[in-house]
Amino acid sequence: NNNYKEEAAELGKLALGDRSHLAPSAFSLYGAGLLSESFPATDKVVQQALSESRKKLEEQDIDSYNFEASNRYRRINEIVKQSTSRVKAKPLLAQKIDPLLTHPVWGTIIFLAIMTIIFQSIFLWADLPMTFIDDSITSLGNLIEPLIPPGKIRSLIIEGILAGVGSVLIFIPQIAILFFFLGALEDSAYLTRAAFLMDRLMRHVGLQGRSFIPLLSSFACAIPGIMATRTIPSFADRMATILIAPLMSCAARLPVYTVLIAAFVPKTKLAGIFSLQGVALFSLYLLGIIGAAIVSFALKKTILRGEPSVFVMELPPFRRPSLRLVLHNVLDRIKIFVKDAGTVIFACSIILWALASYPQEDGHIANSYAGRIGHFIEPAIKPLGYNWEIGVGLIASFAAREVFISTLATIYSIEDQSEDNSSLVNSLAAKRERGEFSVATAISLLVFYVFACQCMATIAVVKRETSWRWATFMLAYMTLLAYGSAWSAYNLAIIMNLG
Repeated sequence: NNNYKEEAAELGKLALGDRSHLAPSAFSLYGAGLLSESFPATDKVVQQALSESRKKLEEQDIDSYNFEASNRYRRINEIVKQSTSRVKAKPLLAQKIDPLLTHPVWGTIIFLAIMTIIFQSIFLWADLPMTFIDDSITSLGNLIEPLIPPGKIRSLIIEGILAGVGSVLIFIPQIAILFFFLGALEDSAYLTRAAFLMDRLMRHVGLQGRSFIPLLSSFACAIPGIMATRTIPSFADRMATILIAPLMSCAARLPVYTVLIAAFVPKTKLAGIFSLQGVALFSLYLLGIIGAAIVSFALKKTILRGEPSVFVMELPPFRRPSLRLVLHNVLDRIKIFVKDAGTVIFACSIILWALASYPQEDGHIANSYAGRIGHFIEPAIKPLGYNWEIGVGLIASFAAREVFISTLATIYSIEDQSEDNSSLVNSLAAKRERGEFSVATAISLLVFYVFACQCMATIAVVKRETSWRWATFMLAYMTLLAYGSAWSAYNLAIIMNLG
């Protein structure tokens, strides 16, 4: 190497001439460039000296091409050391807490604690705005009622449209709180940590961390969650994720959950901190997750055998969530919900009002078209503790799960007009007091909607992403799972004498 440096320096001086202002390293680097043919040598004297130098180096087994590169970078490092100083940066807060958040035990505990806080907030923070919306809708009904002569038109507006659409609109605050928290967690980059954390758990049921994001999206709506599975390279993993995505409790189930919980779960505190209603809501979401894990395990052991692919994800740095972006996403979700209330639920409320209002023989709703449909399917759902009224709601909720609430609100409003525009929660509480709607039935309904695929749009998307065979299979297994689980829950509640 020393011989190489001397040869390179001599060649550099010969080629560059008398340039005393240059550093010795400049001659050496230029000469090394000549030896490695990085620079052309046009002067005959330099060419002859270059040929002799290469011959000398070859005799000593020195490769001029590799040494030129290493010599150049060595010189660069010397310059960097002379002109810069290194200061050890203090680790950021995010770098300190990352090992904690991604820890198999502590990370899981933190994740569950965050989810618990979110679901507690859904009931605690939304109570006042929900009461305000409910009172506003009731006041609107009381204001309109004297202005319209008694008859079918007033019944349509008060008992059909206002009772149906209004019973769903009161859940806007809860949906806003849910998506505010989810948006903040996503924008802060915490959800990527959760995906990394869940990879360890999901591999026990045959999936991988890449399935976490589509499944998490399904808590908002199963449709974008199913479409997000396109990023999963393994066919078996993708199909398993699609088939269990509807088991994640979407926002459309939230009105069903909260109405039944508000009517049948008391507003008591556990350990003086946690709301019993919030714990009940969190338990339903957790039940769906556990059910999805069991189904995934069964699928990967039977019809979707295969090893999960390797999961690689870069953890982005933590950042402060953008309040503007989060609120914008929340507003978008509310717009979608209100749009559904203004289209699907509005149309369903009118149709259900018509079915429940005609032809009422002897003025009884049980003799209407809706009553006849409900009584037709009542034998099939009676083992679950359901009557014909709930049966009509189950059928109607295939349009959208939240239609179940507007259906019951419409039927109960027409059926018992003495309750004068009261909310569905009050109607259910009154029926509970009269023994017409038991706690066991409410528990059975909650469990049924955790597992049931009561959404035609989801079935259509699964068909588009896969085939009719897989869409039919998903509908069949979820219906059987929902029926069996609801039957078990109902009978267990009776055995435990829950009422």
